[in-house]
Amino acid sequence: MKLREIIKEIPDDDWLEIIEQSSINYRSFIGRAPKKYIVGEVLDYEALYIGEVKKNKNYQNHRFLVEDKFIEHSGRWANIF
Repeated sequence: MKLREIIKEIPDDDWLEIIEQSSINYRSFIGRAPKKYIVGEVLDYEALYIGEVKKNKNYQNHRFLVEDKFIEHSGRWANIF
């Protein structure tokens, strides 16, 4: 499921922490920010894992492990040609 669909019900002031699964052994920290500031292509990444919600006094922090399916497929095509 796309990240954009999963975060619909999360309040705009809650924070999202996004980590990308680049390969089997490598993860890349994309960033952490309030939901209202998360825009662009990252919203179309596939969510692989939804972490536990950490509560703070003023907001909640939601952790997501995502994968960019386009990169995975483009790599396959590159090996064909």
